[in-house]
Amino acid sequence: MNTSRRNARGEASLQRILESTVQLVGRYGFDNTSIARIVKATGRPASSIYWFFENKDELIAAALESSYSQQAPSRRPWEEFSATRPLLDQLCEELEPELRASESEDPLRLGIMLALEGSAENSKVQEPFRRRRAAAQRRIETWWAEAFSAQAADIVDPSAGIEWMVRLTLAFLDGHYISDVVADYQDAAKRSTILAHALAGAFEVVARQPPSAPLEVPPFEHPHQEASTPEAEGEGADNLLHVTRALVAEHGYEGATMSRICAASGMKRSSVYWRHKDKDTLIKAAVAEPFVGLLAPFLVLPSPTHDWLQDLSSALETFMSDVLDHPDTVKAGLLLKLQRWDPPTSGGSAVLAGSALAEERLADWFKDVLPEEGKKPIRDHLAWTIARLCEGLMLGSALGHPAAPQAVAGLLLPMLTKPLDHWRATV
Repeated sequence: MNTSRRNARGEASLQRILESTVQLVGRYGFDNTSIARIVKATGRPASSIYWFFENKDELIAAALESSYSQQAPSRRPWEEFSATRPLLDQLCEELEPELRASESEDPLRLGIMLALEGSAENSKVQEPFRRRRAAAQRRIETWWAEAFSAQAADIVDPSAGIEWMVRLTLAFLDGHYISDVVADYQDAAKRSTILAHALAGAFEVVARQPPSAPLEVPPFEHPHQEASTPEAEGEGADNLLHVTRALVAEHGYEGATMSRICAASGMKRSSVYWRHKDKDTLIKAAVAEPFVGLLAPFLVLPSPTHDWLQDLSSALETFMSDVLDHPDTVKAGLLLKLQRWDPPTSGGSAVLAGSALAEERLADWFKDVLPEEGKKPIRDHLAWTIARLCEGLMLGSALGHPAAPQAVAGLLLPMLTKPLDHWRATV
């Protein structure tokens, strides 16, 4: 951005352009936010926009950077670990402010959306999010390294354990940023306690011996993934759904236009409308329904037995395997979930409703696992914990860091046992 021109043309005009751009990107995504749309929204001529910015990418990057600056939190989380204080107390102090849903998270949510949209890959519009995510990851990594140094000093090489704790911490927080649009202080306090015990439980395990399975899955281990490009593979309804899903993953909801869908599927517009009344119902069938289908392992959990933790671990492992096998479904579904429409699209509504149903079913299942009266809060918060972990792992996979299903599932037992033991000791 040309700062000398910025001073000459006035701060108020620039701020209006930046704010309008953020709103448009949140609604239309990167691909379908054009200079023409920004001109219409701001009432400013294109020459005024080009006075400040060379192109659309530079404008969107500056707009996102500005939104981060305006919503900067009052504290920098994960700044320092104290060797003289209990791990659980410090985890609660770090997590509670993070788990309060606020306007300061809106730019993070928008940054995640831009990071997922394939057409924005390698564009400078992803740089503000990447810088902040990298900085947050470094702070969390340093924090856990200090925790290992203080409480697991006998480990010769703690790097694998640190990597695991960073990945789990980011997964839980990412799941929160994606889904917790509303959360009050009371919810944040209860959830931070549950999550602190879950992370402490994982820490106790990996501090003794990190899982033998690798943290990430090599790409060659999943050769049957969905195609990552929207090219036709045959004809008919299945191919139409396939290319629509791939186009949403690449260009977002708005960018997956009917023209692109018809060109990629080789179908005439009339043939597409014969199967689906409009684009929204097509995207619901192509993206929302298979995305919700990934949550099926948590919708059909067996009746609880004494091995209920193993049943839950098996469901998580199945879920993660399905996530790895359906990258376009994951990316496109998360894009629908992150994009806030007013009124909402049927596809976006179906993703939100399906995710909420899976969490509700988990809470009901925990009701049978923990039938004693008065355990409803722990049931709800355990269901929330698993739901956010799953969403965060999906995002990690979509961003190119897929976690090994068996290894993640193996850590679920200590992550649930410790919060349960804490709750039973305090009621």
